[in-house]
Amino acid sequence: MAEAKVQQIAHEIRMLTEVERQELIAEILPLLLLTQGSVQAVTRALDALSTEELDALVEHARMRNTAIPETTLSTVLRDALHTSRTPRRA
Repeated sequence: MAEAKVQQIAHEIRMLTEVERQELIAEILPLLLLTQGSVQAVTRALDALSTEELDALVEHARMRNTAIPETTLSTVLRDALHTSRTPRRA
């Protein structure tokens, strides 16, 4: 049931215009990226990067996604970096 619903949503997203997709990104991306599973996946990826690689990633995101507000990018990246740099509890 859940997989069919996800596939339906994915199909609907593919049918959106570029403008509608940009609006959807601004509204939904922060919600999706801040789920527990997403934060864990981002944390694992960030842990493997050097400071220089992280700087390059941030700059790439800024240059490529000019339609995404700077505040959205900075919030998502700040939270991901904070999570990845905070010592984990055993």
